[in-house]
Amino acid sequence: MSSGKKIFNLSSISIIACECLQAVVCIFVDLFFISRILNNPFASVGSNIINIGLFYIINYTMVGLFYLVSGHLLKRINKSIFVSVGSIILTLVVLIVYLMGDDVLNHIPLLGVIYGLALGFFSAGFHGLTGETISSKHQVRFFAVKKGVYQLTYIIFPVTLGLIIDKLNFSFMLIILLVICVLLVMFSFFIRPKKSFGQTFNLIKFARHLKQNKEETKPLFLVYVSNFFRGASFDCFTTLITIFVMSTFKSNTSLGMFQSIFTACSLLTMVFYLKYYRKKRATKFILPTIILVACTVISILIATNETTIICFYAIYSTLNVILMSISDSRRAGVIRVLSLHSHILESNTFSELFLWLGRIISSSLIILAGFLDSYLSTDMLFLKIVLGIVAIFYIFYGISLIWVEKALIKQDEEFKKVHINEVVEKNED
Repeated sequence: MSSGKKIFNLSSISIIACECLQAVVCIFVDLFFISRILNNPFASVGSNIINIGLFYIINYTMVGLFYLVSGHLLKRINKSIFVSVGSIILTLVVLIVYLMGDDVLNHIPLLGVIYGLALGFFSAGFHGLTGETISSKHQVRFFAVKKGVYQLTYIIFPVTLGLIIDKLNFSFMLIILLVICVLLVMFSFFIRPKKSFGQTFNLIKFARHLKQNKEETKPLFLVYVSNFFRGASFDCFTTLITIFVMSTFKSNTSLGMFQSIFTACSLLTMVFYLKYYRKKRATKFILPTIILVACTVISILIATNETTIICFYAIYSTLNVILMSISDSRRAGVIRVLSLHSHILESNTFSELFLWLGRIISSSLIILAGFLDSYLSTDMLFLKIVLGIVAIFYIFYGISLIWVEKALIKQDEEFKKVHINEVVEKNED
């Protein structure tokens, strides 16, 4: 039996399908709903930016709180149910935006709560299922392929939804999104973990174990550190890109078109990554990414215009998939590499809490920038400063991933378990 057949069965394919279908709804919220807030004619640009930051702070807080309170349920209830409930609530988000029309802009906190609850249910179940379903020695290959398919979603749907919003009507888009939500629920029940582990949920005990075994668990701690910088940079970059593109081009179609074109380019990046990623070579992928992204941010700070914004969007969208793929595979794989299978729930909670902290910090910066730009009547000056700060977070995100890779290389035997080209004995599947 080929390696590909071992990896890509109905469960693993369903994992990919769930993430891609959920991404379509998130494209709608993170791109087009945010652009709707930004284009609210009854408020200043600064006030609209404050509302965007508020929406994400509430959203991220709900996700973090959900992970804290749901751990004991996750070890008793089928995680597919969590994914399905999250999918249903995502459908509710779409319906609220549709039914409330322009009045939805007066209920941004409420939508942030519901959207955060939806993502909390979905991601808590989804990450748990992924950790149990994909064996550690297949992590790198699986997550690279999953990221490639995920990128296809961002090629097709941003421009499609943008055209529907600008040229057709919201009712037609609602039908598409409802069909997608139904498919999402269906696929969630096709995920069958390859092996169930006797799981626990005791954050204090797990934290004590990490502290008492610092040397052995160092790669896992570094994964959490990288998640903090990921939360402080990746999600905020996406929001900032939307704000700058809509402020410059003022078109949902343009926003969707740029996302689709540059995501198509990122597929070439993933092919290159899959072909040439080898042990001890992560630095050669990560360093060029963070350097080029930082350079394009500097160009925006020097001169904010259509050219610099497009350059930033192109470089970031094309290269960031490498960091995301490495980050995703390490979050799911290191806990098993260290033979801490029973602590997947605690590890996922710590990962989300570190992500939450980073996201809260960057979202708070957006709110502060919106307030200062509005109060001082500046042309998004402070928002550009936030872009520079987030770029620094992004550099540390890349550096922390290099630290993770180096820590794994030190534990050479464990590293071989997750590398796609190493031949290892089957000891857990």
